[in-house]
Amino acid sequence: MDRGRAPAFADQSALSLLLTGPRYEVIPAQGIEQKVAVLPYGATVTVTASPSLGLERTLDVSVALAARGYRVVPHLAARMVSSRGHLERLLQRLDGTDIREVFVIGGDADPPAGDYRDAGDLLEELAGLSHPFAHVGIGGYPEGHPLISDEALLEALRRKQPFATQLVTQLCFDADAVARWVRLLRDQGIQLPVVVGLPGVVDRRRLAEISLKAGVGASLSYLRKHGRQIVTLARSRRYDPTGLATEVARYAADPGSGIRGVHLFTFNNVEPTRDWVARSVGGPVSPAS
Repeated sequence: MDRGRAPAFADQSALSLLLTGPRYEVIPAQGIEQKVAVLPYGATVTVTASPSLGLERTLDVSVALAARGYRVVPHLAARMVSSRGHLERLLQRLDGTDIREVFVIGGDADPPAGDYRDAGDLLEELAGLSHPFAHVGIGGYPEGHPLISDEALLEALRRKQPFATQLVTQLCFDADAVARWVRLLRDQGIQLPVVVGLPGVVDRRRLAEISLKAGVGASLSYLRKHGRQIVTLARSRRYDPTGLATEVARYAADPGSGIRGVHLFTFNNVEPTRDWVARSVGGPVSPAS
């Protein structure tokens, strides 16, 4: 993927294309349905899963948003599923809704609630069950994981690839790292389309804190590489993702890249992120009808 230096109009065109139909990730906290209501009808909303809120809350919010006309992608965290019966009940809850996609992750529950220790375990179980999902997403780590070797991450992706339809990356601040990682995946025979995880328009201090807690920031190597960036994030009010998104868009403009869109981590700052997307694609910034 040779991005070179593109003229400004080409950058804008690539950015507009990249941001067409983005995924907005939200946390299923109280009041999130009202915050999501600013998004246009049919927008894609992914709903996270966390041990503190529970999978039932993820499903409650997902079902409610789907009923309002959004394309909803609930996260299923393997380590929060206690048994095959529990998984079947979760699937039954989604059956009969318009939800046709799920994002399967390992999750942070420690210890795990049952025998599913990672996303691969849950995907293999899911494959043997009746479910409504036409699309199944899995996660990836362009900058590596602080607790898992790069070789183990690649092996996990090989294991999960037969059960997935796309790969969504962890939050990443480095477009070059994404490009190198995608090339590595292709060289290793992993051909899934890639959706790049980017921060939305969010409070810089919160973004710095989240980055340090997440896989992108927990390792010493990340801190050595991006320590100055983390300090900068914490100094001012809001993070503007335009520069980073433009860099990613240059790579994504190459059809051979396999990059098929963006996953925006809103941290529930949905409206400013929506407004940024609208400005970036040249559309009107107005409340959803």
